[in-house]
Amino acid sequence: MRRIAGRSFASALSFAVLTAASASAQESLASRTELSLMGGIQTLNQNDTGLPDNIVNVPAVGTLGYRLSRNWAIEGEFSWLIPVQQQVEGAASTQDMKTPDILAYQANLRADLPQASWSPYLAAGLGAVTFLSNTNADVVPQLAESQTAFAINFGGGVAYPLAGRWGLRADFRELVAFPASDAVGLSSGGNADPIWMERGTLGLAYRF
Repeated sequence: MRRIAGRSFASALSFAVLTAASASAQESLASRTELSLMGGIQTLNQNDTGLPDNIVNVPAVGTLGYRLSRNWAIEGEFSWLIPVQQQVEGAASTQDMKTPDILAYQANLRADLPQASWSPYLAAGLGAVTFLSNTNADVVPQLAESQTAFAINFGGGVAYPLAGRWGLRADFRELVAFPASDAVGLSSGGNADPIWMERGTLGLAYRF
């Protein structure tokens, strides 16, 4: 009787282990895709030909990622830099100004370094930034036509799992746009400086 009971227990234990392993594998395969929605603050600086230094916008960022392996993922990112009116020092006075709306789209490679309960990562990629047309008096620079520039980004962040498929994500990124030397509104005298933008965001991620 004990032998039969022992065999039954061993069979049940084996079945439970195999079921758990199968569920874990299915969960891993089913969770390769991740959608992140984040917001925060973004500073535009170090630009002498189109924008005043240290002007601040609010970024709304959406990222769709696909996990290639435990440590590598690819991501497509779209962000909208929402203008914030602020005091800008001009040649003669200080005025309340804001940038035009700015859109950025990037393709990124992410390297994850998973730990016990959280996952720091490094990321880099390239794409473009579009400064939308706006000729209002309180906008700097005033653009009669939208201008698109090649851009790169690099940085890192951390992901922290919450309940179920939800997670918390914090991200810091350096974005650099390279306007053409003849980009109207973003260049001066046939020269355009790179536009450096530092961005810090926080938001939620959901795994499919």
